[in-house]
Formats: sequence, C-alpha cells, structure tokens
Amino acid sequence: MAVKLLRRTSVAPVDGLDPQLSELLSNRGLKNADEADYALTGLIAPTRLKGLSSAVRLIENAICTGQSILIVGDYDTDGATSVTLLLSGLKALGASQVSYMVPDRFRLGYGLSPEIVELAAANKPDLLITVDSGISSVEGVKRAQSLGIKVIVTDHHLPGPVLPAADAIVNPNQPQCAFQSKNLAGVGVAFYLLSGVRAALREQGVERAHNLNLAQFLDLVALGTIADLVPLDRNNRILVSHGIGQIRAGRGNQGIKALLAIAGVDEQVVTTRDLGFALGPRLNAAGRIENMSIGIECLLACDDSVNEFAQQLDRLNIERRSIESNMRQQADELLRARDLSKTESVGVCLFDASWHEGVVGILASRIKDQLNRPAIVFAPALDGTLKGSGRSIQGFHLTDALAMVASTKPGLVSKFGGHAMAAGLTLEADHLDEFSTRFNEVVSRQLGEQALEKICYSDGPVEEFGLPAVSKIVRDQPWGQGFPEPVFDDLFEIVSQRLLSGQHLKLQLRVKQAARVLDAIFFNRDQLIEAPEAHFAYKLDVNRFRGVDRVQLVIQYQF
Repeated sequence: MAVKLLRRTSVAPVDGLDPQLSELLSNRGLKNADEADYALTGLIAPTRLKGLSSAVRLIENAICTGQSILIVGDYDTDGATSVTLLLSGLKALGASQVSYMVPDRFRLGYGLSPEIVELAAANKPDLLITVDSGISSVEGVKRAQSLGIKVIVTDHHLPGPVLPAADAIVNPNQPQCAFQSKNLAGVGVAFYLLSGVRAALREQGVERAHNLNLAQFLDLVALGTIADLVPLDRNNRILVSHGIGQIRAGRGNQGIKALLAIAGVDEQVVTTRDLGFALGPRLNAAGRIENMSIGIECLLACDDSVNEFAQQLDRLNIERRSIESNMRQQADELLRARDLSKTESVGVCLFDASWHEGVVGILASRIKDQLNRPAIVFAPALDGTLKGSGRSIQGFHLTDALAMVASTKPGLVSKFGGHAMAAGLTLEADHLDEFSTRFNEVVSRQLGEQALEKICYSDGPVEEFGLPAVSKIVRDQPWGQGFPEPVFDDLFEIVSQRLLSGQHLKLQLRVKQAARVLDAIFFNRDQLIEAPEAHFAYKLDVNRFRGVDRVQLVIQYQF
C-alpha cells in the first residue's frame, strides 16, 4: 500500500543538548533535559506499587523459614527474563528452595490455569509466584489456595472485571494502584518486587541483602522490556538504558552474551534494536516451537552449557522463520482474494487449518505492518479450539476492542487478554465467522479511513553524517515502542547498487547537497532502482565489522 510521508514538527527544543538530539527528543514529547537524564535515582519508588508490601512479607517469610517457592512464568521473552531475574535474585537473597515452571503453550495454554496448578502441586510448593501472567487466572488461583498454596500474582497485563483472590497482587494496571508508570513489562514488575524483598531483608540485617547489587539484573529487564514492546516512558527508559550499559560494560548475563555472539553482535555497542531483532526472536522461538524452558536455561546457565543452549535457540529460530515464510505465502493468497478497500476488511482476521499456533503472533504483526490495520491470525489448537494472536496500530486499543466484541455476545470469545497493541484469544471453531464480522464492526466504528493510512513520520534530513554524530543518535538513546527510533528522509544520488541473496538491495548513495558517499541497505527489496536518484526514508545505523565502525543507512521506504 502507498505510504504517506509526514515530517515531524518540533514544538520547542530541549535545552542543554546538542541541536539535532534536542530536536529529536522534542519531537518525541520531551520538554526538558531532565527527562533525558537516565540516572537510577530517577526511578519511581517501589512503595507506590499496590500490593508490594504484602507480597514482600510473604516472600520474606518464605526465605527466612525455608519454605518452597515456585515461580510460574509465561512462554515469551518477557516471561523468560522475569523467571530468570526472580529465580536468580531470590537465590542470591537466601531462598533455599526456589524453582520454576513454564506452561506448555500447546497443551496448557497461557496463564495460571487449574491444570497448571495441579502440575505445580506435585512439587509441593508453599508459595507460588506468577510472573508476567496471572491477573486473569481467577480459577487457577482459587485451585491453588484450595490446595493450601499461597499465591502472589505479579503481572502487567490489563485486568478483567474480576481479580483473582490471590494473597497479593502486584500489577501497576490493577485498580487503585498509585504507581505512575503503567507501562512496566512483566520483568519490570519482577525487578521492583525483588527490590522490595531486598529492602525488607536489609532492614533485618541480612548480609546477603546488603551485598546484592540489583543493577546486575538490569540487562534482563532491558531485554524483556524491549521484546515485549511496552511503551518506553521515562521509567522504562531508565531501566533499559542501564541494562544496555551493563551489557556494554561486559557485566551482562552469560546467556545474553552467548546469544549476542551467535547473532554476530558486538556487546560493546549493543543497542535496543539488537535486543528487539537479534535476541528477542531467538528466545521467543523456544516458546513458539518447543518449550521456553530452553530459553530460561540459557539465561540461567553460567558454564559452557550456555553456548549449547544459545545454538539450540538459534536452530529453533531458523525453524520458526521457515514456518513463518510458508504461512506468510498462504496469508498473502488469502489477502489477494479479498477486496481490502471494502469496509468489511478494516479489521483483518485470517485462519488456515495448517498454521502453527506458536507463529500466529508474528504473522499478525507482519500483516498489521503490511496493511496498517489491526490483524488477528488464528490457528487450530490441540483441544479443537482456535488460538488467535492479534496486533494493532496506533490509536486502536486491541484488548479493549476484544472486550467490546465479547460483550456483544457472551460466550462468543472463550477467553482473551493482552495490551493495547497486542492480545491473545481463544474461540470455539464455529465462532470464527461471527467473531470476524463483529471484530470488523468494532474496528470500523473506531477507525476512520485517515487512521488506516500508512504514514511514515520523518525527522527531516540528517544534518551531520559523521561517525561521532551518527553514533550519538544510534547508541546513546534507548529507542523503542512509544519512543521511536528516528527516521529521516532526503534525496540521494545512487552511486551503485547490487542485489544480495535473501532479496535485499545494497547501495552506495550520495546526498545531493554533499560529497559524502554512504553505504545503505534496503531490506526485502528484490529489484534495482531504475532512476539515477531517489527520495528515501531511512534510519541511521553504525555497522561494526571486525572492530571498524561505518555509518550505514537502513532504508525504510522509497517515495
């Protein structure tokens, strides 16, 4: 579809910064230099999290009395980093019996279901802690408590109308929670919980607590936060910025180091882009194709086994890409059979009986990007139901939309949950057509034609292409969801171009008003550009090869 170019208009420069960075940050809503100060002292206090003190008391008691603690996680990168962080942190604080389990997404599905509780009960835990899940697990929590297991729910997903009757709930999005940032990822909530436990044990004079530096876990927080695509408000930018710093300083998690190495990324110059596009997919592949325990074990490993786990994750990611490629071709055929200009195709729902349940979320994301409209992709589950995963566009809250659809006909949607931009759901197979119709009606009512236009927001031309200036833009800010990496546009003379394997176009470009020749890459472009010059929107990159840095443009669109 056609892409419309709009240049951002800076309201007012951010004082105290160099002019180009000042304008970029102003374009992203920052009003002063303090908002770009990422000192850890700027983090919101843990005490503002509702339920934290109750959860801390339960964990403190469990540690001091030698109780058995079981952490139940989710099967994505946020869940894996949450489990790793809390498990490692509690052990460091003296927990003698702490273990984890992650549901098999294909047999048990998402969240703390009664079936998962039955499996967990075999380990005879005294305390069960959910991470990155549990806020909708009303029946699962009830079953755990009937078995005499105390439950702490830590989550960041939006709650339903009824909260689980857990012994403690820590979730910034629960009602009456005064924590100012509602954008913490699951791993961010786990970090705050661990911070509270450490503070309580320090008050008791526990030496382990005094010796534990929580900064060592911030690389996990950064990875989970970026991979989960939560908005990077200032609190999250502080967490991510310091996590990136830990990795660059060589103090990163051994599993993260191994995954960066296998992806060919130099840890000294790692960026949020690398976390999102190199590490996140490899970890997620475990949960999508096999079992996320592989990813967690990679992040927990401190010996040579870490490289074996990293290689296994890389192989799973290659398999995932192959499955995705086949599904993408089938999806394109289904889309070609539709008239996407009609109003009944504003909200896109796709299904094929051969599709892989673990890969539908990636496919939904690809379709959302391609069509610039909310998309939900379904695949058959082992129990005969359909599992769907959806992705949304700016200005359309997907989970709220699912709640509206569900309210129009009770029983139409078996269960659902998620965020504004991503959600999962389960349907009975014979409900798909009616759901698709009702979902499209909700999307059509909320989104006009203008909202469905694909727009590229540009920060204008680059003022300085020198390596120091470009490095400052690429590496010094924690770009991500809600704090988008800068996109620039300009007219270039095409000096040379050649097609690479994998349908990518490699170019050398000259800025029209300068003599400098720049390297550029145009991913997923399988044709040469015929004109001698072209207008491109692009991101800046610094490509490090054998220790040498070179400026590179990553082309997004041609106009």
